[in-house]
Amino acid sequence: MPSYLKVRWARYRPVRFTGSHQPCRLCGSSDSIVVSRFDRWFNPLLNVMCLGCGLVFLDPMPTDEELNAYYKDQFWLRSQGSDEPTERTIARAARYAQSRLALLLPLLKPGMCILDVGAGGGEFLVAARRGGFEVEGIEPNLGYARYCQRAYGITAHAAPLTDVDLGGKKFDLITCNHSMEHMRDPLGAFKRLHALLQPDGHLYVSVPDLGDPNIWPLRYFHAGHMFGFTYETLVMMAAKAGFVALDYQPFGSGTTLIFRRLAAPDPHWFRFPDYAARARSKWRQRTIWRYLSAPRTYRRIPGRIRYFLHGRLLRRRKPAPERPRAGGPG
Repeated sequence: MPSYLKVRWARYRPVRFTGSHQPCRLCGSSDSIVVSRFDRWFNPLLNVMCLGCGLVFLDPMPTDEELNAYYKDQFWLRSQGSDEPTERTIARAARYAQSRLALLLPLLKPGMCILDVGAGGGEFLVAARRGGFEVEGIEPNLGYARYCQRAYGITAHAAPLTDVDLGGKKFDLITCNHSMEHMRDPLGAFKRLHALLQPDGHLYVSVPDLGDPNIWPLRYFHAGHMFGFTYETLVMMAAKAGFVALDYQPFGSGTTLIFRRLAAPDPHWFRFPDYAARARSKWRQRTIWRYLSAPRTYRRIPGRIRYFLHGRLLRRRKPAPERPRAGGPG
């Protein structure tokens, strides 16, 4: 079956997680309201918002075993229609990786160590290695991790972050590009990354922005997203784990942020005590009908067409393979 048909067929099959009801991973509250009963393809999927801090998450939350199995074998197949990166995904990821690295370069010096969590096929790691940095990756999906090792000779640990043994190694920069929202315990992940960083290290995190009023209301809800972040909830979670956002953010506003490692967690991490009430009011207004009736929805159509056409062009371009370095993974 062609890959695009696999993708479309897989998307309309709901994922059956058993899981369990759990309190909020950020503030510990058990009070919540429902913000969505469906995923982006209208499969049944319940997402709730914590009334204590405003964090959004799946309910029930999948077990570790369910989630590990899903990411090991199903996630990329459902989203991209392939067990390994396709020419299109490689070309697209390489383009974004290069621009991301360019904006992170002011934080780096030649020879520094970079860890990419949720490395996919390894395109960012390749770009960073070309820039003279020592690189390593973590990618829970077996097919994508093997591709990274085979195609580029770069170490990509095929396991969840919590299960990877890095042998006491410390990193100058850790990047999490659209991976934190996939973790069952993002606060625990932040703390783990804090322990893996050098004392003056930096953490780059990019997650979908649930606070963006211009998106399709169901866009970021699917079985692969355990949590939904806004600027407020992301900053509070990072602070609770021992990070502070830089004053200058080269990626602009929203939920793509660079954090500096602090010596210890911030005891005043609860910086937006009124955010949950404000977010609750916004969720009441974010209906599909309001989205479809808003003029700004249709002003975005030309841009979406250009994005689609560019994707078609990328599919036709076959990137030159990089020959693995002698001496094994870098």
